[in-house]
Amino acid sequence: MGELPSRARVVVVGGGVIGTSVAYHLTKLGWTDVLLLEQGHLSGGTTWHAAGLVGQLRATESGTRLVQYSASLYESLEAEVGLSAGFKRVGGVTVARTPDRMMHLRRTAASAEAYGLECELLTPAEALDRWPLVRVDDLEGALWLPGDGTVNPTDVTQALARGARQGGAVIAE
Repeated sequence: MGELPSRARVVVVGGGVIGTSVAYHLTKLGWTDVLLLEQGHLSGGTTWHAAGLVGQLRATESGTRLVQYSASLYESLEAEVGLSAGFKRVGGVTVARTPDRMMHLRRTAASAEAYGLECELLTPAEALDRWPLVRVDDLEGALWLPGDGTVNPTDVTQALARGARQGGAVIAE
């Protein structure tokens, strides 16, 4: 670690995706005296092991809105800071093998629609038309959410860190 500033309005401990996001967003609010401390290397802890799945639908509307914001941020980071977050909207599918599970997917679809998310309930035949390699003989149906995606957690962390630095934050590794 290099020389640290003598004061900081906020000290963020941890340089994973959460810590760099906090630093990034604080600088977006105009806080320039932000210090992020990371004991190793950025994204070297838990973030490095994350799957990077960005499913749009959550149990609450506020959780859903947060993930929608995150997806939009991931799409815009490269233009803003010059580093890609590796975000790809590839869609997400959940299958139901029992009538009870299919009822759950219908409820999930109703929630998605209430939150303004694009979704589609599929019959087994419709699922097979979209994904010819999927076995459907034991399915009741499926739910397709085209806005879901994947991201590279390390790339997100690095892009957020660059944005935080550009906003005046100091990051000490």
